[in-house]
Amino acid sequence: MAVLVVRSNEADELVDHTIEVQQTAETLLSELQTAESAKRGYLLTADKDYALSFGQASGNVPGLLDSLHKLTADNPAQQTRLFASEPLISAKLEEMKHTLKLDEEGRRQEALDIIRSPQGKNLLEAIRTEMFSFLKTERDLLRVRQARAGELRRWLAALIGLALLSAMLLTGILALATRNSVRGLIERTKELEAESKRRQEAEDTLRQVQKMEAVGQLTGGIAHDFNNLLTIILGNLDTLKRRLTGAAEEGQKGGKDGDGKDEDASLAAELEKPVDAAMYGARSAAQLTQRLLAFSRRQALEPERLDVNRLVTGMLDMLRRSLGEPINIETVLGAGLWPAFADANQLENALLNLTVNAKAAMPDGGCLTIETANVNLDDAYARRFGDIEAGQYVALCVTDTGTGIPAEVIDHVFEPFFTTKPHGEGSGLGLAMVHGFVKQSGGHLRIYSEEGHGTTVKLYLPRMTQADEMSAAPAAKEDVAPAPRAGPRETVLLVEDNAGVRDYAKVVLQSLGYSVIEAADAAEALALVASQPPIDLLFTDVVLPGGVTGRDLAEEIVKRYPGLPVLFTTGYTRNAIVHQGRLDADVELLGKPYTAQDLAQKLRDMLDGA
Repeated sequence: MAVLVVRSNEADELVDHTIEVQQTAETLLSELQTAESAKRGYLLTADKDYALSFGQASGNVPGLLDSLHKLTADNPAQQTRLFASEPLISAKLEEMKHTLKLDEEGRRQEALDIIRSPQGKNLLEAIRTEMFSFLKTERDLLRVRQARAGELRRWLAALIGLALLSAMLLTGILALATRNSVRGLIERTKELEAESKRRQEAEDTLRQVQKMEAVGQLTGGIAHDFNNLLTIILGNLDTLKRRLTGAAEEGQKGGKDGDGKDEDASLAAELEKPVDAAMYGARSAAQLTQRLLAFSRRQALEPERLDVNRLVTGMLDMLRRSLGEPINIETVLGAGLWPAFADANQLENALLNLTVNAKAAMPDGGCLTIETANVNLDDAYARRFGDIEAGQYVALCVTDTGTGIPAEVIDHVFEPFFTTKPHGEGSGLGLAMVHGFVKQSGGHLRIYSEEGHGTTVKLYLPRMTQADEMSAAPAAKEDVAPAPRAGPRETVLLVEDNAGVRDYAKVVLQSLGYSVIEAADAAEALALVASQPPIDLLFTDVVLPGGVTGRDLAEEIVKRYPGLPVLFTTGYTRNAIVHQGRLDADVELLGKPYTAQDLAQKLRDMLDGA
C-alpha cells in the first residue's frame, strides 16, 4: 500500500506539473499579444499608458520563455518546439522595439508602414501556430496523466476499504475474545463503586458534623452574650415602661393639686413612644438571634408558596434600620411575579446576609438595589453552568455600589469560613449559608462584581407552578420558539474584557449565524474599526478596563457608523445602573447572565428596528 500511495502522489504531481506548463505557455502568448496591442495603440494615439503596458508585457516574455525551458527539461519533443519558437519570438520583440524606436526618432510614417506590412502579422501568426501546437501536446499529456492518477486513486481506495474491512473483522474477533473478561471487570467495578459510595457518604457525614460543630460553637457563643445583653435591655425597658405608666396615672388623678404631678404625667407621655420603639428594636434583635441559632441545627427546610415581592416589602423597614441613613435602598419589584417555592424564613435570612455584606462594602454610603423578576433559563444556560436545570425561576437580585470583589477572590466567596474581613469581624459563613440554602431549594446563584464599581448577587428560586401544591415539583418548561437567527452577512462587534464571557458570547453569536469581530477592551475595538469593516451592531460591556467605559466607546464608534445599533451588557441590574447615573434610561441593555435565547431575541429586535 505504501508503494501505491507514493505512486499516486507522483501521478498527482505530474498532473500539477503539466497544468503549470500550460498556464505558463498561455501567459507567454498572452503577453506577446498584449505587447503587440500596446505597440499599435501607442503609435495610433501617442498615449503613454500604452508605452508602459508595452514595456511591462515585453519585459515579461524572456522570463516566461526561460521558465518553459526549465519546466519542459524532461520532455525533448516540447524542448524542440520551444527552440523552434524562440527565434520567432525574439524577432517579433525586435520588430516591435524597432517600430517604437522609429516613432521616437520622428519617423512615424515608417513605423506605421511596418505595422501595415504583412511581415509583423505573419510573424505573430507563426508564433501562435507553434505555441498552439505546444499547448495541444500538453493537453494530450494532461489527459493521459489525469487518467493514470485517477486509476491509482481507485486502486488506493480499494486497498483502504479492504484494510478497514480487515480491521473490523479483527475488532469483532477481539470483542468476542474479551467479552468474558469484561463481564468480570463490570462485576468487580460495581463492588468498588459501592464501597467508594459508602466511604464518600461516611466522609461527607464526618465533614458535615465537624462543620456544624464549629457553627454551633460560634452561634452559641454569640447567642449567649447577646441574649444576656438583651435580657438587661428588655428588663430595664419594661421597668421603665411600667413606671412611666404609673406616673401618668398618678398625674391624671392628682393633677389639680398643683404639686407638679401634671408635669410628670406630661413627661411620661412624651417618653412612651421612644420606649416602645426601643423595646420593638430589642425584640427584633432577639428574633434575629433565634434565626442565627437555627443555622447550627440543620433543620429541614419548610418550603411553601412564597410571594417574594411581599417578603421584600415586609423586610424593608428592618433593612433600612440595619443599613443606616448613608445607604439608600431602592426596590424594583417585577409585575406579575410568579410564586416561588422556598422557605420564607431562610430566604429572609439570605436577603439579610446579602444586605449586611453590601453594607460592609459601602463604608462611606451608597445605593442598594433589590430587584425581583421572572426568568426563563434555557438548555444552553443549564449546559454552561451544569448545576441547574432549565426551566422557570423567580430571580431576587441584590446590587450594591461598593468596593467590589477582586477577581482572585470571587471564586472563593461561597466557601465555608472564607472571609476577607479583619480577624474577629466576620465568620465567613454568610454567603456559604446563602449558597447552601439556594442549592438545597433547587435553585441557582450567580455573583457578578467589578472591583471599584460594585457587586450584584442573583438568586434564582424555582417557580411554584401549581397554586395548591405544597411539595417540591420540577420546574415546568415553556415551549420556547427557536432563537431568531442572523440575516445575510450581518456582523457584530463584540467588546468584553472577561475572556470566558467573551468566548461564550462569541460561540452563541456564531451559532446564530452572525459574523463576529471581537475585542478585549476599548483600545482594541477602536483599532479594529479604524479600517471601517462592515458592522451591523455593537455589543459591549459597560465596565471596561483602560479608563474608557462601554458608553464612551459606543459614542466614538457611532461617530464613524452613524445610526449603528448599540447593545450594552453588565452584571448589574438595569435599574441599579440607571439610578446611579451610569446609563441613560432609554439605552438597550442585556443583563448578565443572559441566555442564548435572550441574546438572539434582543439582537433581532434591535436589527429589525434599526
